[in-house]
Amino acid sequence: MKNCPNAGALVPLTSFDRGKLKIAAHVREELDRAGIKAQSIQCKSGGIHMLPDTARLIVTVDGAPAQLDLEAHEVEDCEDIVAGEVWRKIAGLLARLQGGR
Repeated sequence: MKNCPNAGALVPLTSFDRGKLKIAAHVREELDRAGIKAQSIQCKSGGIHMLPDTARLIVTVDGAPAQLDLEAHEVEDCEDIVAGEVWRKIAGLLARLQGGR
């Protein structure tokens, strides 16, 4: 990184990015609590295969991916709040993953 002129520059995360990180951490914690090992937990956004202002939570357990799409305002709310409709949606996704066990 010596030759990179912006190597020391910090880019602040948006509330959308912080929300995505919080969602992924919450899912990891809930799966650990349930004794379920996930191969992958991703909260993606952008790209040509996704709607604008949408994040897709993808959790892979036992080789089977399950996904949930969330709107930008839902993800941004997750930066501060760990309650409400979004968390019920995530709980539903986790219940589906647990149902296969």
